[in-house]
Amino acid sequence: MENQKTGFIPLYRSVLKKPWAKDVFLRTLWENLLLGAARQPYTANFKGRQWPLQTGQLVTTSADLGLKLCDRDGKPCSRHAVDRMLDIFEREGMISRSGEKRKGTVITITNYEQYAQKVSDLPAQFPAHIAEHNPAHDKAICGAACGGNAAHLPANKAAHFTENHEQQCNNNNINNKISSSRNSEESRNEITQKFLSRHPEAADGIYTPAGKSWGTADDLKAARWIHSLRLTVNSSLSEPKWVEWANTIRLMRVQDNRTHFEICDLFKWANKDDFWKDNILSPSSLRRKWDDLTTKRLRSGGQATKTTAKGKIDFNNTDWINGVFDEKSF
Repeated sequence: MENQKTGFIPLYRSVLKKPWAKDVFLRTLWENLLLGAARQPYTANFKGRQWPLQTGQLVTTSADLGLKLCDRDGKPCSRHAVDRMLDIFEREGMISRSGEKRKGTVITITNYEQYAQKVSDLPAQFPAHIAEHNPAHDKAICGAACGGNAAHLPANKAAHFTENHEQQCNNNNINNKISSSRNSEESRNEITQKFLSRHPEAADGIYTPAGKSWGTADDLKAARWIHSLRLTVNSSLSEPKWVEWANTIRLMRVQDNRTHFEICDLFKWANKDDFWKDNILSPSSLRRKWDDLTTKRLRSGGQATKTTAKGKIDFNNTDWINGVFDEKSF
């Protein structure tokens, strides 16, 4: 009963195929994130603040996560060690982060809906089918079907059950999965259409089926420009997940009140800094280190470039990329 009250999460065996799964701390941290994520939207009270969370999000700090990762002597992981592990998950596209490290970080598990789905292995109609087929032995056969021992049945009945119902069970499983897949596909399409009707500005194909992550055409254009800059530091970097990048840039605009200009401007500065160019390689890392970057920039003699009226950028005019960022403007 206690298990039922506290709920559960599916944990797929495919996680064992990941290179990082051999690290017990990384795997435990990932399980803790899945267990701690919200199953449905709610407002969390954390460190004296109200945090509105969506499905698949949790608010915490690296220090708090470290307290749940202890060695055999009970010594918890440092927040720096946890940060490095979270960086791995973020590079893998498994999570995104926002907020201030010590006051609270909102961790979003990418595609959480897929982790939370549960497909039944045994169709509900299977026991009923058995009972209807052989009423005289419905209780005994159902017990065998649900994990009992067929040896308790008479030899001829056990053989009859095995021969006639094993294939039926397989067929029902296949049909049930096909039906569930079709229903799931139809449901996702309906959800996607509702999302697009609410956000017609979403770029074509730059959104998840449920619309949890999405971005506009300008968000995507800024994301592509940032990627082109980071390739100047390391040309072997793989192509990012554009939906997540565009989504992070959108959140920086909507939640952090940054403009596309300010986002790209600060990234370009970080891209030229000897230290930050190797550490700021995505919009999410830029967002997380925004305050540190702006402080370092001001101390080094740089200054934030003022944006145009209302922070609007004409993306058809590449001056916002090339001309505005010309070294002479500094």
